[in-house]
Amino acid sequence: MKDIIEETIKISSDLIKINSVNPTFGGKGEKEKAEYVLNKLGEYIKKYNIKNCTIKTYNVVDKYGIERPNIVAKFDFEKEKTLHIISHLDTVPEGDLSLWETNPYEPVIKDGMIYGRGSEDNHKAIVSSFLLLKMIFESNISPKYNLCLIFVSDEEDGSEYGLKYLLDNYEKEIFKKDDLIIVPDFGTPEGNYIEIAEKSILWIKFKIKGKQCHGSMPDDGINADILMFNFANGLYRRLYEKYNRKDGIFSPPQSTFEPTVIVNNVENTNTIPGYVEVCFDCRILPDYDVDEVLKFIEEYIKEFKKNIDKYLILYDKKNEDEIEITYEILKVEKSQRTKEDSTIVLELKDVIKKVLNKEPKLCGMGGGTVAAFLREKGYDTVVWGIGKETAHQPNEHIKIEDLIKMAKIFYEILK
Repeated sequence: MKDIIEETIKISSDLIKINSVNPTFGGKGEKEKAEYVLNKLGEYIKKYNIKNCTIKTYNVVDKYGIERPNIVAKFDFEKEKTLHIISHLDTVPEGDLSLWETNPYEPVIKDGMIYGRGSEDNHKAIVSSFLLLKMIFESNISPKYNLCLIFVSDEEDGSEYGLKYLLDNYEKEIFKKDDLIIVPDFGTPEGNYIEIAEKSILWIKFKIKGKQCHGSMPDDGINADILMFNFANGLYRRLYEKYNRKDGIFSPPQSTFEPTVIVNNVENTNTIPGYVEVCFDCRILPDYDVDEVLKFIEEYIKEFKKNIDKYLILYDKKNEDEIEITYEILKVEKSQRTKEDSTIVLELKDVIKKVLNKEPKLCGMGGGTVAAFLREKGYDTVVWGIGKETAHQPNEHIKIEDLIKMAKIFYEILK
């Protein structure tokens, strides 16, 4: 046991020391962390004399000119099905350093926990994947599934250069429809929640064009702020009324449609703006079709434009035809639900009872993981892990013992 604890601390500490903040957030990316993973895989292959492993990299250069690595390590045990465990290499920035009690990139061991950026999100997946290899090749079991460890980039910003890139270009090379897939990018302290569904994500920016004028002469312009206030409030209410179905595995149980960012093109109080943008963050139950939601929004835009005089008191009526309301989709991730009786769900439920002595519970979530891309392609995928729920927070940390428990869960599925 001492040996595995030391190994856990060593790998976790090494990973924390490597800054792999996603380039979208100003970071240098995942290359150094990917090199560490490749070296560690090579170290294990040599240490355990592993003959049945093939490692392939799928690197791509992003819009910033930065290389984004993806690693697929397959262990062939001559079985029909494969268990895939998918980790992500990138992290979010450390945020306000004054909120950290320690250096985010210097691992600190305290009270059985390890602190540092990425320790939970998503080093827990990487560390437990390596511990699983240790358990397999030191016990000499004959696993009932092949094993595929996948390490991807860009999870924190939509996976364009990560799993989505792999699925778009190399899906059949990596996956088969009857494979078992676990994404260890979610976790509760007890480890008994299995995420089988995510809400579809739709981020949408509305662009509202009126006519700018002096604040004292509203009848010479068209106040884009007033249009935006009424448009956003009306759409907000209509969407909640239309898509009101509830599903108890989610919290909150219904779809959500929340206005977030508002930007207009004036900074002084005495100018009426002629252009405003408002963004909505929509998290939609997988039972609803995102394209149908977009059609509903388009119909609402048409209706709103026909009734402008309901919202504006003084405005330039002769230029009313110049009013424009358009939208830009910032992000869309369509999600499906993993079947409750799928092999991976049943397997994971059984081993949670066995290893953790907990009653497993199925759940959904509004946040997004790479599982959404896999489910959309028809793969039964679960998101599972154990953690203190400190991802993205200052003083991020995880129990060392929980990293080992996660590896034991994976081991029991394979055994």
